[in-house]
Amino acid sequence: MTRPLWHTADPARLAGRRATPNAAAWCLKNAFWALVAIALLSSCSSAPKYRSHSADTKPTRDVAAAERNEVVEYAKTFLGTPYRNGGTSRNGIDCSGLVTNVYRNFSVSLPRTSLDQSRAGEPIERARVAPGDLVFFKTSRSQPVSHVGIYIGDGRFIHASTSARRVRIDELQSDYFRKRYVTARRIIE
Repeated sequence: MTRPLWHTADPARLAGRRATPNAAAWCLKNAFWALVAIALLSSCSSAPKYRSHSADTKPTRDVAAAERNEVVEYAKTFLGTPYRNGGTSRNGIDCSGLVTNVYRNFSVSLPRTSLDQSRAGEPIERARVAPGDLVFFKTSRSQPVSHVGIYIGDGRFIHASTSARRVRIDELQSDYFRKRYVTARRIIE
């Protein structure tokens, strides 16, 4: 004769006594609470491991400014890094590689080329450019955008310069860059 599962787990049977209706009820009740405990514990373990915000909230101006300043400070750690066309590391880096590398450090994924980066984020008027914003230039006849840098404040930006062959800081209003300026984009709101 096949016995039901609750009967084999019955404490009276395990003690060598005959199963009773009260023992069966005890097993069912404990099985129910065990399932409830498992359900609660499994729902806790699937909670997200990151801080989330609702879609309608935006970071405060102070938080955004602090993040932009962190981007600038991290970008400055690349000063003096040699220029290398197509480079993406501290061994050699180009302008869009610098931008991609810096923003990746802040968990922001950007396209690889300056032209594609010029379509990311939100457009910003030149007079409203803030630290951390990307500034774009037309330095080649064949592309509408061919160079990018990160604005660091006070009219200056950091970029991988092809002429200096290294990462450096230049003035946005210098004759060369003022004439070739195309647009700016805000990546961090």
